[in-house]
Amino acid sequence: MSGAAFMRLKKLTGPGIWSKSARHNRRTIQAELGASGHIDATRSHLNIILMGPETPEDVAKLAKAKMTEAGITKDRKNGVLGLELIFSLPSNHQLDVIEYFNACAHWAGTAFGGLDNIMSVDIHRDEAQDHAHVLLVPLIGGRLRGSDVVGGKRKLSELQAKFYKDVASVFGFSKPRSKLSGQHKTLITHQVLDKLRNDPATKSAAWAVIRDNMERDPVPYALALGINTDAPSKPIRTVTQVFTSKGNGARKEKPIGFQTDKAYRVSGSAEPQTLGHCRESFSPPPPPKAPPTLEDKSNDDNIIRVRDSELDASSYDPDTGEFCMGPLARA
Repeated sequence: MSGAAFMRLKKLTGPGIWSKSARHNRRTIQAELGASGHIDATRSHLNIILMGPETPEDVAKLAKAKMTEAGITKDRKNGVLGLELIFSLPSNHQLDVIEYFNACAHWAGTAFGGLDNIMSVDIHRDEAQDHAHVLLVPLIGGRLRGSDVVGGKRKLSELQAKFYKDVASVFGFSKPRSKLSGQHKTLITHQVLDKLRNDPATKSAAWAVIRDNMERDPVPYALALGINTDAPSKPIRTVTQVFTSKGNGARKEKPIGFQTDKAYRVSGSAEPQTLGHCRESFSPPPPPKAPPTLEDKSNDDNIIRVRDSELDASSYDPDTGEFCMGPLARA
């Protein structure tokens, strides 16, 4: 299955942030429900409140009471007052949204101080993808530890890996590759552009920027559109293909003059190469000995060799069929 089971996380800071977040999740901000918005108001009745009070005001009051109980009565400037985790499913999924997002919410509570820290969980089905918002107070050890538990880029990467291991993989998802390259990247980019051919985003004033970012890294766009980003596996050859394969062809010999001879290894050298306690050096092979020619007049056995042209017909002995050195003595 495609790895489009996203998990995003953001910090809630600033005055009134709990009320703003809860109102968005409960669809009470009228400006978001207009024709120009990304929310399809005709489908908002399909949204589900999985956890938390009925109204956004009560969600904000619950968060305030939770912090007051922990002795936090004054908001810190730029302090992290809450965390919002957004879990998304691909557009072509076949899962039970309540079962999946319930598992996501329990994972979030466990990862950030306990299930009691969760203030609300809302499932939205009135946008392009089914997703859920989890609002929680990051109370750990009686203190707000939002910045600490989120950490930097490395910590976020570890959280993503843990989420895919503990939740997404259980439902058949695999963690998407962070980057694509080469022909595979080009293929995915074309598939994304083809999918967006009739999408309103292509007519947006920001389309040039969107397309530039998409071509740089098409993975998030592909997964959001339900496009599988897994690299195609190399096809396995059948037995027939193996036995009928022509292989790599005959071995090509190097042209004359390009062959290289390996050096002979010899011991003892004026400039040895030290390898541990051994000494090794390299020298070219010794030249081959030239075979004796017919011009040689003698060798170590004192055998005299002469050319045919030097033989005298008068030295031929018809009885033995040999030539004798010097004239034959005639009786």
